[in-house]
Amino acid sequence: MSYIMSRLPVVAQARVRPKSQLTLPGPVVRAANVGVGDRFVVEVAPDDPDTIRLHRIRDSYAGALKDVFGDAADYLASERATWRR
Repeated sequence: MSYIMSRLPVVAQARVRPKSQLTLPGPVVRAANVGVGDRFVVEVAPDDPDTIRLHRIRDSYAGALKDVFGDAADYLASERATWRR
């Protein structure tokens, strides 16, 4: 059975190891298509310390908007030229 095709959430236990290391369980890795080197932002809210959220940092987004303002140095120079001194 494919975890991705399932409509049920994937639930598995994990334990924090020495040096605060946490290994993601195999079913979670497969369901989320996590790979070696993937990076995550780890979030815990002060009002809900029992819930920890992982947000994957997708490298595919890096540089996605690089051409929005053209050359960054030229854009900054033109913006700074409009500042009152």
